[in-house]
Amino acid sequence: MDEVPVFLCPRCLSASETAGACEVCGSPRLSCRPGAPDDPCRRPIIDGRGRVRTRAPLWWLRTSVRPLTEEMERRRRSTT
Repeated sequence: MDEVPVFLCPRCLSASETAGACEVCGSPRLSCRPGAPDDPCRRPIIDGRGRVRTRAPLWWLRTSVRPLTEEMERRRRSTT
């Protein structure tokens, strides 16, 4: 089964099945691929002690704040 993209507005988080401007606020939507149900990217970032460090799933963080996500992953790898 092919993964279906979800289009999310980075400003108001409205979701859609199509690309284009958000009907709510007019911002361009981001194309996101949340992964299969068992894909680790659907989980939040968890540190080496098992503590949840974010509330958002990794796929969303990579889409919206990639530099922050990369830094958190780098720090997690350096402590394990």
